[in-house]
Amino acid sequence: MGIDMRARAFIGLAFATLLGVASCGEVAGTPVASMRSPNVDNSYGAPRVQNPIDPGRFLKAPCAVLTEAQSTGLGWEKEGTPHELDSDAPSCDWDSPSFANFDFGWLTSNGGGLADTYRAFRNDTGYFDPVTIAGYPGVFHFSDDLRKEGFCNLVVGIRDELTFRVGSLGAGPTACDTLKEMARLAITTMKAG
Repeated sequence: MGIDMRARAFIGLAFATLLGVASCGEVAGTPVASMRSPNVDNSYGAPRVQNPIDPGRFLKAPCAVLTEAQSTGLGWEKEGTPHELDSDAPSCDWDSPSFANFDFGWLTSNGGGLADTYRAFRNDTGYFDPVTIAGYPGVFHFSDDLRKEGFCNLVVGIRDELTFRVGSLGAGPTACDTLKEMARLAITTMKAG
């Protein structure tokens, strides 16, 4: 199963946009984290993570965040397709029988975690909707609002300095609800180790 070129272009654009946050977070090669002052609130309004998760092995194995039972329970193929495992932003995607596509990716380059997302995207003209997933802060956002068409984007913080992203392409008007469940299942898997 696969998705068309338009959908793949959207995935590429979404990841490029999100990874652009990392490049915005550096000045002359110095990471923003080293420039942050403990006396200044650098959260940009992002909630703090109350119960951090150590992602361990999942950082280099993003397809493992969903078990076969979880992915087939969502109606998808039982194993995802890994991408860029040797990069700082490894990801995985799963296809559904209706040719919708769902992906999971780490945003490890954003050392400010969810605060980086708030800093860069809180003024998105499409949508910016904070949410809590299984007790972890997140936000639905993108520059264009194509949610009714099944294009949705969600970033979730599992540590103050680490987020993951889940996204959907062509998944119909319930795409964002499916992403909430996908993120919840991924958190459950990571907490189980």
